[in-house]
Amino acid sequence: MDARVESTSFEHTDHLLIGHQVVDTRSLREGELRAVVIEKNGDLTAYIRGADAREFETPLECVRRAS
Repeated sequence: MDARVESTSFEHTDHLLIGHQVVDTRSLREGELRAVVIEKNGDLTAYIRGADAREFETPLECVRRAS
């Protein structure tokens, strides 16, 4: 039996809105953009920390700066 485990790594990328308040235009939830990750299929996923201190994810194309 092969005991090796395939490791996973996240491909974080810089973004101008990291650390700023943003809105997920799909759910209208607001929070601080914490990270942007390049998925294996090339999609960009935004990780946002909401007002309840829990992080949620959404496609980066659905994120805009909060007003």
